[in-house]
Amino acid sequence: MLIRPLLSGLPLRFHFQLELWHDRFLADGLVERTSWSLFLYQEPLSGEFNLTRSWDVERDEWYPDFGAASQALESWYLSPFPGPYSGSGRYYYEARLEIEILSLGDLDELEHWLRGDALGERSGVGSAFTRGLKRLFIRLIGLSARKLGARTEQFRP
Repeated sequence: MLIRPLLSGLPLRFHFQLELWHDRFLADGLVERTSWSLFLYQEPLSGEFNLTRSWDVERDEWYPDFGAASQALESWYLSPFPGPYSGSGRYYYEARLEIEILSLGDLDELEHWLRGDALGERSGVGSAFTRGLKRLFIRLIGLSARKLGARTEQFRP
């Protein structure tokens, strides 16, 4: 399970992708797509949990325990865009969630990238190769990622 690495100090990335599709006779049409990420880690000294959103990295939030952090994660399962207009046909949603365990170095790189900072000396070919080997090792020992997907039934608004 992915809770054990989180409680061991490794950060988790929750990457959501949500699509609204219009059901058509021959080929369905994509109406709207959005994606966002949430990053969660436990501070080792205090035991508190930090939640950072990909669209607002400057405003992270702290939670006293895993239960409170879980509730905060669940609040972001709601659709970020409005549904279709009533009487405009049949629609369905497709949702994907990827939960990935990050190394602390990956988290540092991600924070720099989200803030628009250059990676500096870490951007060389040798460091890219080393990062690739680390990711491969994490995947081989089964700590990599879980991918989940769901599709709603067709509906008329």
